Amino acid sequence: MATLACVSTVATRAHAQDQAETLDAGRGLITGSTRRIGLGGAFVALADDSEGVAINPASVAVRLPYSFSPWDYGLGADIAIGAWLPENDIYNQPTSNEDTGQSSALFGSLHANVYYLHAGLGISAEAQRNAGARSDRAQGIDTDLAANFGMVHLNLAYGFLDGQLLLGAGPRIVGMSFESESSSGLFSKAGAGYAAGIVIKPKVAQFRIAAAYKSHIEAELPGEAGGPPGTFEVPWEAALGFAYQFGRRPFNPPLVTAVQMARSQTGKPEPTPSEIKQAEDELFERYLRLQRRYVLISSELSLIEGGGKLGFSGLGAHSGPIVSPRLGIESEVIAHHLRLRAGTYYEPALVDDAAPRVHGTGGLDVRLFRWDVFGLIDRFDYWELSLAADAARAYLNTSFSIGFWH
Repeated sequence: MATLACVSTVATRAHAQDQAETLDAGRGLITGSTRRIGLGGAFVALADDSEGVAINPASVAVRLPYSFSPWDYGLGADIAIGAWLPENDIYNQPTSNEDTGQSSALFGSLHANVYYLHAGLGISAEAQRNAGARSDRAQGIDTDLAANFGMVHLNLAYGFLDGQLLLGAGPRIVGMSFESESSSGLFSKAGAGYAAGIVIKPKVAQFRIAAAYKSHIEAELPGEAGGPPGTFEVPWEAALGFAYQFGRRPFNPPLVTAVQMARSQTGKPEPTPSEIKQAEDELFERYLRLQRRYVLISSELSLIEGGGKLGFSGLGAHSGPIVSPRLGIESEVIAHHLRLRAGTYYEPALVDDAAPRVHGTGGLDVRLFRWDVFGLIDRFDYWELSLAADAARAYLNTSFSIGFWH
């Protein structure tokens, strides 16, 4: 998800000049699911279930170890709030003694997957509202701006070699609108691009290697009366990730459906529903007997396009590709009850004169009560609360979600 860099003075810069301007949206901060935030953004190699749709298109074909049907699906939602500190600098913009600012962000996402054997289709809709206010005491000028930013991903993927090599791709559509205290809508535009990804997960190994690429997106902005139009740009991103899981718990188990097991047990090409149900029960019991304790290490190197364009702070954006290394660790410290994770990542400076920041992240999943929603949920009827936090200089973001414990 793109995080808008610095929105406080774009209105005065974008509309006060005769020449065309290029505004670009940076991607320094980690947003998304609670698991991704807790792992410091080191997620491109782990992305699975519906929370991976926006991170790596190939993830939509990753079948989970508790999925035993040819057809299956996954649903998810996340909310994050990034304005808890009394003085915060979400967009990491430089200020002087005569220049003060306050910024805030609200992020939410909905995502869903549909699987058939080793094929997967995923969709993710993300929305983010960013607000910035700046006061220049020397000139007596107060400016404010709010940016509404949405991204829709639609990915199709397939797992070759029995799900050991996964390839995925699909379009992504971005929409943005800007408004200030004096204007309800400065401009509203949309653009389109694409994303592609790969995941390598050998069945007999405890590691995964993955990469993803998201293309540059550009949208035209209205110019001043009689002036040339400008552009709004979302930079390209590329990520390379590696993950390794310590312990006896399998990291890349093969897909075995209840139909396949029933055919093997009975020798029938078309097993009866009761035989399939019996095989499904056996697969479920096997899953429950898997070793729960593990230690998972995940790393990622993210590259972000830089081109010296005008950033949202009114300052020149960082030129040349920007590098952001990320590292995370996860473990189920209390079997069947509690998972903990921690991470760190480097937030590069996206505009001139800004300083980079090192973030520390953390999160947890805790199993809650048991409720089958009046019989709608069969096997996984324990609910789960997931929390995450991301802290750095003048920044604190928190995220939570409700789901099912697996």
